Amino acid sequence: MKFKNSEMKIDQLVSYLNEEKINLSPAFQRGHVWKPATRRKLLRNIVLGRPIPAIFLYKEASGSKYSYNILDGKQRLESLILFIASERTDFSIPNWRNYFFGDQFRKLGGFWVQEENGKQVDFKRLSDPAVRDLREYSIPTIEISLDDDSGLDEVINLFVDINQQGEPVKRFDIVKAIYKSNPLLKSVFGLLATEQKRKQDVFYKAKSNEFTKVLKRLQVIDKISPNNVAVDKMWEKLLELALFARDGKHRSQIEVLNPFLKGRGESAPKLSRAEERRLRKVFGFLNKSTAKFKASRFATDQTHFYSLVTVLLESNLLDSPGEAAVAKAAQRVADWIAGVRSPSDPKVKAVVEQYLERSARQTTHVSRRTERSALLLQLLQAAA
Repeated sequence: MKFKNSEMKIDQLVSYLNEEKINLSPAFQRGHVWKPATRRKLLRNIVLGRPIPAIFLYKEASGSKYSYNILDGKQRLESLILFIASERTDFSIPNWRNYFFGDQFRKLGGFWVQEENGKQVDFKRLSDPAVRDLREYSIPTIEISLDDDSGLDEVINLFVDINQQGEPVKRFDIVKAIYKSNPLLKSVFGLLATEQKRKQDVFYKAKSNEFTKVLKRLQVIDKISPNNVAVDKMWEKLLELALFARDGKHRSQIEVLNPFLKGRGESAPKLSRAEERRLRKVFGFLNKSTAKFKASRFATDQTHFYSLVTVLLESNLLDSPGEAAVAKAAQRVADWIAGVRSPSDPKVKAVVEQYLERSARQTTHVSRRTERSALLLQLLQAAA
């Protein structure tokens, strides 16, 4: 891997963006994760001539010319595109909408920044001298090219190393980048969404089914606004449950991904029909649950949700005593763990206390998950 340190004027960057020579959505990149306030702050610094961090681009041959994939600086370039947009005739990015799918991003086009005097001004109303200076503003650029002895995995590893500030890279970001075409990952993703290329943006179109409806109730997913980020989170959660459906083995979140990170995940086969049926049966049951249950901790808290799903996957409770009986028992247990009511049997009350203790800390530890599932099974049987 070769590195070239240089600078690129915004004038040249805009030219590259207009030619669509810069790919802002390579496999390992995440979605549009910056908030508008962060974008305004960055552009204010640029307009005031202050330095900003370098962007990293890796160069690939593309026909008779080179193209560039963003390695670090995606959010910065996106902010620049949104700021300039196509509000002016003398300097613009006419195709700026190609880089964003969804009105929630496009409505930021031509956004305002605060000048040094405190006045709010959008790009269209910047003075000509300010636009001239903006065009001449140089962004530090590190250009990376691959040689015969390097590959995409090295680029991704570099991406991880340099992306530990701001929006940190998660393990799942790395796994989906390197093994996105893996049969298991692909089949799990297929239960949740379809990937669509929308010009220069990649959009995950979430399906409306039992999996997405149930997973969207989780607090860790319900609060996520960018669609692709929410799908990624659902994908990660469903992957660990799919692995449990496969072998009945509890894993920590790290253990779910480590085989991929250590190069042993490429051979994981896709979900079998039997595995998919088991998952659909459990999620279908949860999707049909009452409104009261949908607001319970079993539906919204990822620790209790994981425990319930794994109990239902490894037991035959949905067959005997059956879905109606399990629904009533689960609601009763949900009330116990929420403190709404207390079991009359002191022994059952003691099990509730043990279950809550194992739900309070180190919740993804294998032994905690195993013990918690066993205790929950006892509670469901006692409540039936």
